[in-house]
Amino acid sequence: MSSSVRIFAREESGIVHVKIIIPHPNESGSRKDEQGNLVAAHFIKEGAAFLNGNPLFDIQLGPSVSRDPFLQFRFSGKKGDIVKVSFIDNKDEHFVADTVVQ
Repeated sequence: MSSSVRIFAREESGIVHVKIIIPHPNESGSRKDEQGNLVAAHFIKEGAAFLNGNPLFDIQLGPSVSRDPFLQFRFSGKKGDIVKVSFIDNKDEHFVADTVVQ
């Protein structure tokens, strides 16, 4: 598991705004390096978000997502709630982070 995922959650008027940055190369497998060789595919393929241990949503990603993806979403919530996100890439590496809503 990686703790390098950065997650921020802030409540304003009953709406929680969540921002996530996932450090990841997200290579599609179709780019060539300087020598003309294909760079192996390595991308985030799926993720999930949880609120106080309950699922908020699942998401499917793929090779078209940019390097170091930035994701954001909103939902009804309050300060003190715990938001957790989990992602997995095509090499079965896991990326997990959680935060308390401010």
